Amino acid sequence: TGGQTDRNEGVRYSEINKKLNWKIIRISLLNVFVMLGLAYYWLSLPHTFGDEAFFIKWSSLIQKSLLGFDQKPNPEEVIFIDISGSKTTIKDPKALSFQPDSNYHRIVITDRKDLLDLFQIMNRFEADIPFVLCDILFEDGTQYDSLLEKEMQAFDDRLLTVNHLEEGKELITPVMDLPNASATYQSSNSEFLKFPLLLKGQYQTVPLKMYTQLYDRHFKKQGAFYLVGGRLSLPSPIVDYKVRSSDFRIGQSLEERNFAIYPLGTILESATFMDEASMQAYFKDKIVMIGDFKTDLHDTPFGKTPGLLLIYNAFLTLSSRQHEIRLLWILFLSISFFILSYRIFANIKVDRPRWLAKLLKTQLGQYVLNALDEMGLLIIITLLSYFLFNIHINILILFIYLKVVEWIWKKIPSFKRSEVNN
Repeated sequence: TGGQTDRNEGVRYSEINKKLNWKIIRISLLNVFVMLGLAYYWLSLPHTFGDEAFFIKWSSLIQKSLLGFDQKPNPEEVIFIDISGSKTTIKDPKALSFQPDSNYHRIVITDRKDLLDLFQIMNRFEADIPFVLCDILFEDGTQYDSLLEKEMQAFDDRLLTVNHLEEGKELITPVMDLPNASATYQSSNSEFLKFPLLLKGQYQTVPLKMYTQLYDRHFKKQGAFYLVGGRLSLPSPIVDYKVRSSDFRIGQSLEERNFAIYPLGTILESATFMDEASMQAYFKDKIVMIGDFKTDLHDTPFGKTPGLLLIYNAFLTLSSRQHEIRLLWILFLSISFFILSYRIFANIKVDRPRWLAKLLKTQLGQYVLNALDEMGLLIIITLLSYFLFNIHINILILFIYLKVVEWIWKKIPSFKRSEVNN
């Protein structure tokens, strides 16, 4: 009789464990969807935070510099023109002056006459140039604007200039009637990592406009989701630095091709003595990128980088389709998040080294010890996500969320037992 009772009790406990296990699986699956939503929301933000920036920076450096996984675009597909040496001054239209012809209160701008000469040259080969980006904010007017505007408009929708949007201020657009998009980005730690597709939910940024124009892809925003070329996209993809300042160097052999920067003055001077075919070779089948390589510099994981290169790398991130949300990536995150969730709800303990447990005896130490598991797993997940799919995930909000869920779950043991018994 005693043996039969023990067997009945064993069956009963087995059924209870099965019910409890299925309940944990269902709750874990529900938690996966919440974590996917949080991950998407965090990736949707136009900036990163310090903790995420650390992992983004060092995983990028390890992948490219240490492991050598650093695929480059073709240097023959782009030409960079530096306008830092082509500057002039005009009277500041915002400054007050008692004399109309006063030469005081002047501001430095890109020499519009040099730009006019450049576009007159390029228009001779306009049919050979797929796209022109002019990373210059034409905020103030000059006497050359009407002529320059006419020359630039010859490229129609194959040309793009920039506008600027600061927080709490109105959008600054070019004084000329030219296609433009926003070249503004946000950063919480003054280091460039992300380039959003839209600013304030309505202004398309330069990389997106370039990508949709060159590849004939349509952009659409549906609620909280973004579609580029009919595919679900991250709203603010983290930029992959495919072209860096170190790539602009002189090769050791004629076979070695590297990216080159041509000063605007050099091109204008070359036009005075080079034949038509040689001048055409400057621009044929190349995206023309015009900007300042000396003063417009930004902090990145790879050091100071010209703003024009930030835009170009953001464009390359889109053109290599690293912004797309793929089913395999979602499956990877779902499995990873399920493992994290199941560990919490099933109260799975991990054996830790005795020396570590002795070292962290206090209540605070035990909390730190318990937090190491989730943080370590999240670090592994974001590294795998980057190395396998070229997409970083932000782990700070996920870590905080998991610790809150764990705390709540431990507070309701009676609820869990009643669910099982029912």
